[in-house]
Amino acid sequence: MMYTLFEEGKIFVLGHRGCSERFPENTMPSFEDCTTNPRIDGVELDVQLTKDGKVVISHDFHLKRTAGLDVLIKDLTYDELKEIDVGSFKDPSFSKVRIPLLEDLFSSIGNRFVYDVEIKAEHITGNKELCLKVWDLICAYKLQENVMVSSFNPFALRRFNRACWYSVPTADIFSPDCGPKYLWDGGGYKVSGSSYMKPRKDLLKNKLRRRGQCPIIPWTVNTEEDARELLSTEGVVGLIGNDPHMLARVAEEKK
Repeated sequence: MMYTLFEEGKIFVLGHRGCSERFPENTMPSFEDCTTNPRIDGVELDVQLTKDGKVVISHDFHLKRTAGLDVLIKDLTYDELKEIDVGSFKDPSFSKVRIPLLEDLFSSIGNRFVYDVEIKAEHITGNKELCLKVWDLICAYKLQENVMVSSFNPFALRRFNRACWYSVPTADIFSPDCGPKYLWDGGGYKVSGSSYMKPRKDLLKNKLRRRGQCPIIPWTVNTEEDARELLSTEGVVGLIGNDPHMLARVAEEKK
């Protein structure tokens, strides 16, 4: 039976790729900063595979934006990848920052956090190997009660749900500029069997393909005005933003 990460009456605050407002996204400094605030419940992060099958934390499939290199992560081994600076694009003081393994995060922070693990899958059929390895790592670190898995790709979520026997929460991510049109309003659940909805924050002003009392976790909420408005929206149980410290203050005010 699937449990819920989100307690009734509580708004969960998740740092989008950690505290990416202040630190290089999806890196250990960005995640570790979130641990300094007890009102931040966890982090959202993106995972994909290296050439040698390691599960690493990175949003982009290529390294152009974060490292200035015209190369795909899937074409590099982890030993090659860990030599690349992915911090200087944020500020030169972060020149020693590297792309972490998912297990680096799990082993460092453990069950103190909620993890929203987004599976990056380029192809419509999903990434079976990545789904299975993510589930293996969740089990290895005994974090089944701390993890939600999400994706823009409903076929990837279906693969993950089947791997874990629907034992952990999953969420369809959607927005009007990502994927086929039939997914733009949250219709992916018909394929994925997910238990949560993760719409882009502005979609809550429009009509969603709602599923009864299905909980909603909007992204990316980066202003106090948006946060307050969303916290007044029926069904919203969490907020994801680049500055989780700000979201924590707003959520505390709401409480």
